Order: sequence, then structure tokens, then C-alpha cells
Amino acid sequence: MTANATPPVINFRRGGTAAEEAEKEANPSYGRREAKFFGLKNDGDQTVVRLITDHDDWIYVLQHSFMPTKPAPQKKEEGDYWPPSMMAVCRKDEVFAGHYTDDYLCDNKIKNTFGKVGNPQVRLWALAIEREVVRGDGTDALGGPAHKDLIVGVRDKIDEIDELDSEGKSTGVKLRYPRVLVINMPMKGFFSNLKALYGLHKTVCDRDYEITRDGSGKDTNYRMVQIDPVADVAPGTPHWGQYQTAIAERGINLDAMVAERATDAYYAKWFDPTKEVDKDGNVVPAGTGSAVGAVSLINLDAQGTPAAATPAADISPDLRSRIANLGVPAAPPAS
Repeated sequence: MTANATPPVINFRRGGTAAEEAEKEANPSYGRREAKFFGLKNDGDQTVVRLITDHDDWIYVLQHSFMPTKPAPQKKEEGDYWPPSMMAVCRKDEVFAGHYTDDYLCDNKIKNTFGKVGNPQVRLWALAIEREVVRGDGTDALGGPAHKDLIVGVRDKIDEIDELDSEGKSTGVKLRYPRVLVINMPMKGFFSNLKALYGLHKTVCDRDYEITRDGSGKDTNYRMVQIDPVADVAPGTPHWGQYQTAIAERGINLDAMVAERATDAYYAKWFDPTKEVDKDGNVVPAGTGSAVGAVSLINLDAQGTPAAATPAADISPDLRSRIANLGVPAAPPAS
């Protein structure tokens, strides 16, 4: 059996409140076009973000975390990093009912890197822009001597992205975009803190948040300190439009990113030793194809529709037809 690497288009469950309830019920880059994943590695690390995905549009799914990857293929591409562990979206999440019938990690009770069975837990997904505080340096441009070392503003961090021609090759021109982050975190200790702030303002997109990591391992919590709103960065402003343009032009599609991590190709590449992905992107029995080091994401044109999609036996036509207009966030109303 073969399967195309293109992920199905899924109508994910959304909403911070619903995600919190689901968790309770479960009880348990420079030169790069893709978005960077949010992460603060050490106790005390901090950053500033502007949420682009508001509370009611947070995606939540059951997810396996810290799952050991299978040995790297002998023919993996030179320089292709092969991590010792990865996350995966659980194929038995109710959102995939009728699309997948198996989950290698669940069915085989695979243990995570902590030595425990990697049962899936609710995790949330959202987009944000990474920003940074600006402190006065004593010059008149930054408030003069009276504001030296004091916070005088917040600005976007910038990624320089290679401009590509029609054949996908670099033109040598660097495009500058605000740095887009993908936040993939649990409700407890992270999104619950943002949810509390949403309760105050009825949006999480109208101001910046300084996020600081407290603790390590399972004792980690994330402190959220809200920064005074900056009027010209609010939803509906031209600056907010630049964020939307950056997401669209870089082809960042949150729905597709989540769905891709539950596909046959994703599981075959990273986890299932009985399968592999051949050079054409098909899932085949291990040893019958030339395994490659990359799983292709879905290819969208400027309108958000699939470009030259190849039919796959495990993806129904109705799923494929719903790909249009995914991934570009609508501007939430300013509070």
C-alpha cells in the first residue's frame, strides 16, 4: 500500500475553554521559510510575543510528546538532522475519526524518553510574533539620558528569508519579515495563564506579553506579564496587516502543520520501523524504497488551494476540497 504525504484537511476543535475542559476529561530563523517553534529551554529564559491566534481559534489535539525516533535511514540527506525524539499528533484523536484507524505509538504502547508509555495528552497550537523590548541608550532618539536603561518600546524580531524564483531556487535577495512563532504547549502552566488574561480583555491579541520560564521538567510554569498596549500594533492596523502578509507570503499554515504530524508519512518517517517514505513521498514497507530525510508539507497556491494534489487512498475527496483559505488568521476585533 502507498499513501501520499499530503496531510488531510481537518476541522480541528478550537477554543481555550473547550481545550481546558478536554484536558480535564483526558486527565492525564534565519534563511528559513517555515515558522520557528516557541521554546524557552532554561529556568529564567524569557521572550516577548504578540499572539496572532486569539483564544477562540486555538487548535487543540491529543498529542504524543518526547517519543523516541527510529534509527535514521542510511540514505538520509546530507546535513539532515535526525532528532532522538519527536512529538506526534495522535491519530486516534476524535477529529480524525473516519480518516485513520491506527496509531503506531498508541497501538504498540511505545514508551517516551522518560520510560513511560507515551499516552497522548491535550496540547494547544497558536501563532505569534516574537518581539523584544527596547531600552533607552541615553540618546535623544530613545528618550534621552532620563530614559537610559529603561524600557521605551517594543519591536518585532526580524527573519531574513531567501526570495525564491518560480523553480524554488534562491534569487540572492533577502526578504525581511516579522519572526513568526508556532506555540505548541499544554493548557496547564501555559495556555491557562493566557486564558486568564483573555478573561480580562476578551482578546489576547491586543498587547504584548513577556513570557518567562519558571522551573524545569514537569515543574515548569510560564509567567505572563502583560505589556501596555501599543495602539499602532493592534488588530486591524496596518502593522497587524504586515503580520498577516508575513504569514501568507511565507506559506505558514497552522492547520496543515498540525494535520501533517498525524499523516502516514510522518509516522513512517519518524516512528514505525516497518514502513518508510520513498523518494516520491509514498509510504512503503521498510526496505522496498529509498527512504528520504524529509516529509513534504502540503503545497498551497496563493489562494490557499492545493497545487496539483495527488489523490491518496486514505484521504477522502471532501477532506481535500476543504483546504481552501486555511492558515491565514482573520484580524480579531480590537478591544
